[in-house]
This record gives sequence, C-alpha cells and structure tokens, in this order.
Amino acid sequence: MTTIPTTELFWVILTAYVFFVLGAGLFFARNNQSTEDFFFGGRRFSWWLIGMSMLATGVGSHSFAKYASKGFEYGFSSTMTYMNDWFFMPLLLFGWIPIIYYMQVNSIPEYFERRFNSTVRNLSTVTMLLYLIGYIGIGLLALGSLLQPILGWEINTIIIVVAVISGVYVSLGGQTAIIFTDFLQGVILLFAGLLIFGLGIAYIGGFDLFWDNLSTTNKLPLADFNSPPDFNFVGIFWQDGVVGSVGFAFMNQAVIMRFLASRSVIHARRATMMNVLVFLPIGTVAVSNSGWIARAIANINPNIIPETTNPNGIFTVVASLVSNSEPIFAFLVAAVVAALMSSLDSQINASAAVAVNDVYTPLSKNPSEKTRLRVSMLTSLLVTFVGIQAAFLFAQYGTIYEAHGAFHSVVTPPMVTVIFLGIFWPRFSSRAAVLTFVLGAAFIFLGIEYPQILVQPFSHGIEYVEAKPWSYIRALYNVVACTSIGVVVTLLTSKPNQSHYKQIKGLTLWTIKDGPTFFKGSEVNENAGSKITVDGDMIKVVDDTDNKIYLPVDLMKDLGAKEGDFAYISDTRWYLGGIKSTHAYIGKMSSSNKIEISKNVQNHG
Repeated sequence: MTTIPTTELFWVILTAYVFFVLGAGLFFARNNQSTEDFFFGGRRFSWWLIGMSMLATGVGSHSFAKYASKGFEYGFSSTMTYMNDWFFMPLLLFGWIPIIYYMQVNSIPEYFERRFNSTVRNLSTVTMLLYLIGYIGIGLLALGSLLQPILGWEINTIIIVVAVISGVYVSLGGQTAIIFTDFLQGVILLFAGLLIFGLGIAYIGGFDLFWDNLSTTNKLPLADFNSPPDFNFVGIFWQDGVVGSVGFAFMNQAVIMRFLASRSVIHARRATMMNVLVFLPIGTVAVSNSGWIARAIANINPNIIPETTNPNGIFTVVASLVSNSEPIFAFLVAAVVAALMSSLDSQINASAAVAVNDVYTPLSKNPSEKTRLRVSMLTSLLVTFVGIQAAFLFAQYGTIYEAHGAFHSVVTPPMVTVIFLGIFWPRFSSRAAVLTFVLGAAFIFLGIEYPQILVQPFSHGIEYVEAKPWSYIRALYNVVACTSIGVVVTLLTSKPNQSHYKQIKGLTLWTIKDGPTFFKGSEVNENAGSKITVDGDMIKVVDDTDNKIYLPVDLMKDLGAKEGDFAYISDTRWYLGGIKSTHAYIGKMSSSNKIEISKNVQNHG
C-alpha cells in the first residue's frame, strides 16, 4: 500500500508527546496504595476533571475511525448517534448513578449478586468481560487502521505494538493515571479535531466552497429511514443509539469507574451533564469533520481523494493533505494516539477490575491488599493480550463501523435488559434474570442462524444482505426477545415476600433514599453546616491507622458534625481536581485546639 511520507521530525514530535502523556499519568498515580486507589482513584475527583476524562474515554480511537469514515461516505448524518443520548439522561442522573455510588457497587456483576444472586453475577461477569475485551479489540483495530497509511506496516503488527504500550502503562498507573491522562488528552483531542476542520476549510478555499461541494444528502442530519443496509436511521438508532449508548452509560465498567471516582453523587451528575450537553456535541464535530472535509474534496477533485479510498483511514489521509507543515501533521496524529490511550487504558483497567473483583477475589481465600493490587496489574496485561486476539478477529469482518455495530447488537442486549428491569422493577426476580441471560443468548443465536424468520419482522423494510443480514436492526429483535423473557418469567413467578424488598433496599429506583445511610454506615446527619477552611499549621498527624479525623469542639459546631459523620477533606487549590483530597470519618472531639488526622488519612490525601 502507498504510505504517507514523513521525516525524523514527525517521529520526534509523536514520540515526545507519547512519553509526556504517559509520564504525567504515572506521576499522578505514584501514590497508589490499594485496589481502591488503582481502580477508583480514591473516590475524590472533581466534576470537571471527571467530565473531560469521560469525554476522552467515550470519544476514543474507534470514534475517529468510525464516524469519520461514515462522514466521508454519507456526510453530516455520521453524527446522528450522538443525538440519542438525551432521552436516558434522567434515568442515569437520578437512578443509576446514586444507586451505584451510595451502595458502593464496585462492578456491574457485584450489583447483580446483591440485587439477585451469585448465578446472575457469574453470568454477567462473563458477559461483561466479553463486552470490555471486544471494546479493546475494536479500539486496537481502529488505531491500526488510522496509523497504517503512515507506518505502512501490517495492521496486525501495529495492533500488537500499541497494545503492549497501553497494557504496560495501565498496569503501572491505574485509575488515577487514567483520569489525569484522559483530562490532558481530552483537551488535546478537542483542539486537534477542531483544528483539522479549520485547516480543511482553508484547504478547500473557504466555508462557502466546502458547503457548496456537499450534496443535499450529505447535508442532512439523519440518514434515510431504512436504506442503505450498511447505514440507515432506524437500524443505527436501535443498535448505536439505544443498545450502544445505553450500554455504554449503564454497563460499561470504564464509565462506571468514572462515576465511582467522583468525590460525590453531585459531582458525578455534574460531570455527566457537562459531558453529554457540552463536551460530546463538540467531540462529535471533532471526530466526524475530517470525513466531511474528505467528502467535499472528493466531490471537487476525485483524483485527490478517490472514491476507492479506505474510509477507515480517512482521518489520516485528510490530516496529511490539509496540514501545511509536518509539525502540525505530527500533532494531529498525536491526537489520534491520545484517543487510543484514552479509550484503551480505560477499558483495560475496567477489565482488570471485573477480573479481580468478580473472579479472583471470590475464588481466593482472603487475599491481602498487596496481592490484589499485584494481580490487578498482571490482569491488565492479560486482558490486553486477549484484546489483541479480538482485534485480529474483527479485522476479518470488514468496516470498523459494521464490526462494532454487529458486536454491540449481539453482546449487549441481555445485560442492558437485566440492568433496566432490575433498577426500575422491584418485582423482577432472580429466576427471570438468569433466564434472560440464558434464553436471551439462545434467541440471539437463533436470530443469527435464522434471520429471515426471526429478525425480518423487526427489519422495518431494510434490505436483506446475505453476507451481513441486518447487522444493526437485529439489536431491536435481541432487546425485544430478552425483555419479553424477563417480563413473562417474572409475571409467572409468585410475588416475592417483604423480606425480598428489604434485601434490595437502595438497589432500585424506588429505594434510592436508603442509599446515603448505607454509604455512611449510620443515619445521615441532616443538620450539617457549611464547609470550613483552615491553615496547614492547624493540622496534626497522630499515630492512628483508622480512617478518621478529630476536630476541636468549635469546629464541630461550625460543621454541625457528629461523631461518625463522613467528611470530605481537600486542598484549597481547586485546579488540582481532587488529587490532594480524601474522605474520612469524624472521630471523637479533639482534646487540643488542632485538627488531628490519622496517618491513614494523611497517606491517602
């Protein structure tokens, strides 16, 4: 294949960027002392840091490949998936986030055991690992496709190299490294994505020329309702908008870990709203616009960008064309590397969290915290290796967009169904959850084997393609099948007694009010006062290993605090985002006029 020529300067800039970002992340993660720190960063970060980090995770390397490719093929309708995030926002903000945060749910499988039983947990663990490893594979394949026009290597070689870098980085840094690295990369990602749009407009000769050289179809915000088979509105809505977006927000362990890394439920909600309402719309333009620019250039002069150009690598092709200097081209490629690290590091860390919390720990006999942390690091490397195999498999499918869509349609529906019914329907039973996974998987398999019998009634008139029958709309069939199984089995099962509802307190939408009490471990103090600020010389470290602070009587009154209350302690420098902060219980009143903190609190804060 033809490669884009580069000089040593290009590689110096790219390498320097990678080492800078990796070094910054590892610097912030140097105080990891437990799996709590490794997976959740100590649950202490501010909303703006979490929000930008979530953007970099959601708009990852596969987004540059997926949405730019569809922008090149179909124009502005490539962004329609991002228009589907609004409708589940209230359910996420006021249902799912407070449930997992207050009930201290470390993973989706753990939630399933507490809501149902261990069998449901085991089934969800397998599903979750398949989902996360598949995401890793898609990300590796996407980045390989974007870098191949520059490197000229075999795509499998590129996949292996970038996977090794990501796996080693995450195994050393953990969640704190990811959050701070993703913040840096999120800023760079947005800037680079908008920069290529500006450079592209200038290359074409102005916005008017750009707009005039897009066809009417290219300018439409939505694709045709049911055609063509590889990109239509109704199929994309159910696969990417509903199953994909809901699955990403509610069951993606990497996103869940972002929520749990926030300093409070309020900060998790703020981060989510900022991400969906502000960052994602900007990110949509950032990842899609190179495809729009390519479409306009191809319409003006097909000799510059032929119609036969591989759409998966269109970002790199456009970046090489519109950059007026090699340093700018290197920066734009570095943004893609940033997107790779943002998505891959989160998914690798999340996979390790599920493997350690839901597989290793239940099977081991009280492993020490150091052992769990060591296993977490080794597991990060293992899931990276398995992700490489998944990338090789997806490479045989065809386009990244369709491979990702088919993967989502098959793996996600049972888990999404059980989560939603479990949250919003207290009567939904353990037996129904088990059968939703088992029979749901059976019906999904039957739909793959006999699509013209089972999937066609849901096809909305989309053309049947034998090689890839209804890659997207099968998500609707799979969701209907799983939901029907869950509802029917629950209705045929006798109503649970009152003890059942007591056991699931705080785990459903209707019992969220019990969550704060569980989180604190005692009744919530409703009379808490305002926050206080003190100088460093007011703090005294005492020889105590408990996670407690001891306040003098006047500060106890100012806070309206009682012994056993939960307090958030932070450095006053807001721009640190919570890295110098921690939570601690308030102990008995201090006998001195100083604030006494335990060594444990000092080490974590």
